[in-house]
Amino acid sequence: MQKPGALWMGARKLLSRPEALEQYVILRMRVDELNRLDYLLKALKDKRITPPTDSPFSSRELADVVRTCLFGWLATLTDRDGRAVYAFDCLLNLFPRRNGEIIAAQLSLEACHDEIQQFRNNVAFHSRAVIEAHRQARMKLRDDDVFLDLVSAINGFRDLMERLTGEELEAIPELPGVLQQMNVTHLPAFKQVPAMTHS
Repeated sequence: MQKPGALWMGARKLLSRPEALEQYVILRMRVDELNRLDYLLKALKDKRITPPTDSPFSSRELADVVRTCLFGWLATLTDRDGRAVYAFDCLLNLFPRRNGEIIAAQLSLEACHDEIQQFRNNVAFHSRAVIEAHRQARMKLRDDDVFLDLVSAINGFRDLMERLTGEELEAIPELPGVLQQMNVTHLPAFKQVPAMTHS
């Protein structure tokens, strides 16, 4: 059993291959949305995307909202609710040759777990009716050390997922068929996965 306050390392649940495949598909959809939010946030901050002149919101104000969504969505990667998809269970199952890299990314995200979950619970998703909890959660993420750790963890996880996605057909040759069975081949997350061919 993991000690309270210790970083989680390794799988939280041992999954069968079909369970790992289903969770991986969900994770890939989630990562695709994270990437889109990250792109939108950076484009708004750099003013490569700007609201129309009659917008009641500035680019910076919209960027703040997108950041809240991004951090809330990011928090789902280390969600410890038993019903949730914990990002690293399926990765450790399906990519055993990459376990060292997967655990490195896991430790990096887990180091920010408490702060990002506090932000999600009080600001992003649940928004408690206690203004002090809301303010403290925001301030904690603005702390220089926490913010730098979080940015590093996000970048490390995104780099990991890019590498794994690049070799997923080698590790998961049945993926095209699984996507077809799940009726998700049309989703943007899977546009690079070749369609299943019938012999």
